[in-house]
Amino acid sequence: MKTLLQREIDVTSFYFKQQDCFPKRLEVNGQPVAVLESGLRRLVTKGQELIEVFNMTDGYAQYDLQHELGQGRWTLLRIQPL
Repeated sequence: MKTLLQREIDVTSFYFKQQDCFPKRLEVNGQPVAVLESGLRRLVTKGQELIEVFNMTDGYAQYDLQHELGQGRWTLLRIQPL
């Protein structure tokens, strides 16, 4: 079952792959989440804003994140248990 959240979160660590930046560690509800595998990364325009949408997993759940490039804000869109 998917849980829709639309909640701001903190990304506490990143890694780089071919000059692109990806979340490595998140903090969700005060709990650390270590990303094991990144799936899709999509660039989307929302009006005049450029937004990145990430799909990733910690081995227990799948997370969909949104990053607003102009504002540096991270939003947890969904969590789906594996």
